[in-house]
Amino acid sequence: MRRMILVALALGTVCTALFLGCGASTGGALIHIPMSVGGSGNSTFTTPLGWTVTLRTARIALGPYYFNVSKQPSTTTAQSGLVIVQATEQSVVDPLDPALVPLAGGADGQSGEAFTAYIGLLPPDERQSPGDQALLGNSVAYVEGTAVKGATTVPFTGFVTIDISQATPQLPPSVLQRVSGATVDLTFASSQQRLQLTVDATHWFDRTDFSLLLSGQPSDAGVYTWTDKDPFHGSLLNGIESVEGVYLFTLEGS
Repeated sequence: MRRMILVALALGTVCTALFLGCGASTGGALIHIPMSVGGSGNSTFTTPLGWTVTLRTARIALGPYYFNVSKQPSTTTAQSGLVIVQATEQSVVDPLDPALVPLAGGADGQSGEAFTAYIGLLPPDERQSPGDQALLGNSVAYVEGTAVKGATTVPFTGFVTIDISQATPQLPPSVLQRVSGATVDLTFASSQQRLQLTVDATHWFDRTDFSLLLSGQPSDAGVYTWTDKDPFHGSLLNGIESVEGVYLFTLEGS
């Protein structure tokens, strides 16, 4: 049901002959593209705020995906521009693992050039593994690791959860639960291609200040966490929703 709502809202303002049968067309050839998803493998990095972070665990549920001809991502409407390729399945991605995992069903659409990608951020659906469903629950991402800055060390663990109770007519769930137009430069052709997504979790933390966690009480093991109302959670969610540097799409093949 969650996916059906997102798909309906995401495509509700778009009119294409390919997906909606409404008479408009970009004239491209119909194509099917295998798609794979993996992580960058980067587990240790230094953030712009000077924290050296070591991630031991990271997961994120991504999908569906919509590739748009518009160069201007829409952050306030369900969708804008023209979707020419879509991949409707979800997968839970480990950004620390560079192995590419095929996405069930791949991507379908028509040839042409896409400049933005809308990516669903939803809790894992019933097709994901029991382990991933148990880990994420109603959240879209999980991270666990340690952040160090000078003499300060902050062990951390926690979830990223999107509160759809905050939705409004101007900011519907389909806008809250997505990356609103990740920058891409993809030329989909009628010849055989393979679409790949690499998820780089290092940029999730570009705006996070781990000292914010120190105002809370750590667990008995000395590990800090947060709620979805905390400023730390908001900055981490902003990083996950970033349209630059986090979601790197490439096309392989002729």
